[in-house]
Amino acid sequence: MPASSFNNVDASEDQQRTALEVNAFVVGTLARAAAGLDAVFVHYSTDFVFAGTATEPYTELDEPEPRSVYAQSKLVGEWMAADAPRHYVLRVESLFGGPRGKSSVDRIITAVRAGAPAPVFVDRVVSPSFVADVTEATVHLLTAQPEYGLYHCVNTGHATWLAVGQEIARRLGRPDDCLTPISVRDVTLRAARPQYAAMSNAKLAQAGYAMPTWQDAIARYLGAAHLHAEGVGGQA
Repeated sequence: MPASSFNNVDASEDQQRTALEVNAFVVGTLARAAAGLDAVFVHYSTDFVFAGTATEPYTELDEPEPRSVYAQSKLVGEWMAADAPRHYVLRVESLFGGPRGKSSVDRIITAVRAGAPAPVFVDRVVSPSFVADVTEATVHLLTAQPEYGLYHCVNTGHATWLAVGQEIARRLGRPDDCLTPISVRDVTLRAARPQYAAMSNAKLAQAGYAMPTWQDAIARYLGAAHLHAEGVGGQA
């Protein structure tokens, strides 16, 4: 199953051609290949396609308003994915549980365990997405094949990064005083990020797959990480 992504958000500001080629034009090529085989095409997009000025979770009907080169390239990629008549575009965000272990959630877990300072936003709202749950949702769509098109594929609920950090500390049984609250306005980034990035997964639930809450996902991820650290459940 081919996959492509250029997800360096800040570098995309200076590498517009690369971002568009990988996140958009390659998607179109893959979609057309899928169409030629009458195959179902799955493409993953991002919450970054939204401006981040909402006050309630974004739905698939909300108008995108990308504010960075990366976000623009991902939105064009969504359009390109439609070159395959049988396609699913799944918007995910704040992914954790991948093989590299370099997500924001992993960074917070490492800091809490070590009692090291961890800056966390008090005013950036997200709907974290556990890779294992995104995978299960994808399998459901490919198996059940509800209406093709766009779906938000995030864990249920939303929170600030501070609240996510506090939940991690609670689950680990550690104090959360290492969490350093910061504001979006205190950080200068090359590319704009949506401040309010919560997304509703109601459409996905209506299609037959109810995503677990982000708190449940965090608990399962921490449990799996603990078993792996202890060498339980199979050795590498």
